[in-house]
Amino acid sequence: MASIRGLSPDSLAQLVELTEARAYADLFRDAPPSWGVRLVESEVATVLIAPMLDIPLFNRAIGLGLGTSVGDDELDSTIRLFDDAGVRNFAIQISPAAKLRASQSLSARNLFVRDNWAKVARSSEAVEQVQTDLTIDRIGSDDAEAFAQVAVTAFRMPQHAGSWLRAGVGQPGWHHYLAWDQGVPVATAALYVRDGAGWLGIGSTLPSHRRRGAQGALMVRRIEDGRDLGCWCFVTETGEDLPSRPNPSFHNMMRTGFTLVYQRPNFMRPASASVQS
Repeated sequence: MASIRGLSPDSLAQLVELTEARAYADLFRDAPPSWGVRLVESEVATVLIAPMLDIPLFNRAIGLGLGTSVGDDELDSTIRLFDDAGVRNFAIQISPAAKLRASQSLSARNLFVRDNWAKVARSSEAVEQVQTDLTIDRIGSDDAEAFAQVAVTAFRMPQHAGSWLRAGVGQPGWHHYLAWDQGVPVATAALYVRDGAGWLGIGSTLPSHRRRGAQGALMVRRIEDGRDLGCWCFVTETGEDLPSRPNPSFHNMMRTGFTLVYQRPNFMRPASASVQS
């Protein structure tokens, strides 16, 4: 069985960036047509544009400079995609493996590091169970509404985002999960599988049910299911864990066997707000 430990830094960067990019690209294909959502995939980057959800999670460039070296023209044309769509809160996400040859810096384009996301990965070794008093289920379309409502509430997203999340449940390659407290849905998670790589995302828990093991147990369940589906590796991301701002999601990932690959900076315009799931 392949392992992430045998990958070079550049290959590992390709894995963690492109696995995430492919998951979001597939998610974007389920967006309501009336929303004007746009997905631009090229050697330069995977660019997500969602004007009706003007937050960096849905408006960003992933994998910039991994497929090909990026100069001034490519960088400026990428930024122009957001400007033309009227999106203010976008992020240019650049991994340490990015090949940039732009003569002007990002700061010269009024883009500065706002924060970092921790990119993590693990191979498909077995995972230890996480104790919780909640019930973990893999769901189908019958529970799509419950999934969407919990995620929208927990992430504090606009209510209209629920229709997008609802549409993704049951789509090919996707596996969705709910944690229940005596029949009441309280936490969500999703697994996207492609080419033997599993991406873990949409992990949310209602404030009333945090610190009860929901996300740890959901992570274990997704890894177990991914192993059964033939995944050789798993990739995900979360906000950076800092002494001044501890991140429970990051600690859940470390406890379930993930390894930090690198901290990926979010280059944003001043006063932009970073949102990460």
